[in-house]
Amino acid sequence: MKAFFNLSLPKDWQSLSDSQLLFFFRLLSQDLQIEEVLTVCLFKWADLRLLCRTANGSFLVKQRHRPKQEATLTLQQIQSATAALDYLRSFPSFPTRITKIGKARPLEADFQRIPFATFISCDNYYQGFLQTKDEERLKELTQLLYPGIKPRCLTRPILYSAFYWFASLKQYFARLFPHFLQPMSADEQNLLGYTPPIGEMLRQSMNAQIRALTGGDITKEDAVLNMDTWRALTELDAKAKEVEDIKRQTK
Repeated sequence: MKAFFNLSLPKDWQSLSDSQLLFFFRLLSQDLQIEEVLTVCLFKWADLRLLCRTANGSFLVKQRHRPKQEATLTLQQIQSATAALDYLRSFPSFPTRITKIGKARPLEADFQRIPFATFISCDNYYQGFLQTKDEERLKELTQLLYPGIKPRCLTRPILYSAFYWFASLKQYFARLFPHFLQPMSADEQNLLGYTPPIGEMLRQSMNAQIRALTGGDITKEDAVLNMDTWRALTELDAKAKEVEDIKRQTK
């Protein structure tokens, strides 16, 4: 038993290899319960093999690379062991992605040195998927995140991995730029009651961001769209803070 609980497992999202990330997203794409996903990941990454279920309801397991070492585990012990993978229940705290899909290489995980126009386009597809659940939006998002990715590589696990990457990026940015990027309200997350239509809402949001950075000067639009994403968000966050300060002062 001691050998079982001393097994080495990835400690966080950043510790996962490309193959481990892909394995997780393959399971997730099968619509399994998260408890099932964590258990299968535990056995895979700890190199465990289930031999049989005993008469008293326990499980006889062994490590594949140590075939002579066996252990009997209760369901409670397995559940306790999967707790080490509980971080998989939530989005990564730092943007995490598969580093290579076929020959396609991804953008920078945290979008440093990525044009603001690319971030806006990615965010439009991301928000569009949240509102419509149309996987075509995820395909378009994935193609932006992995320039040159082959259509045959746009499988559901890869789409899910791209969604998790951008979702974790948005949460990361919300912590860095809290005045500009704020969580959606409950009403906004209601897919059945969202108005105006998502396409119009995204267009208005994009135009408002660009106008805030150009000050209404259309000749500056190209420069804004080519601006580094972090620089653009820093400016937008500062402007949002200024608006908040003015509102507080006028109350």
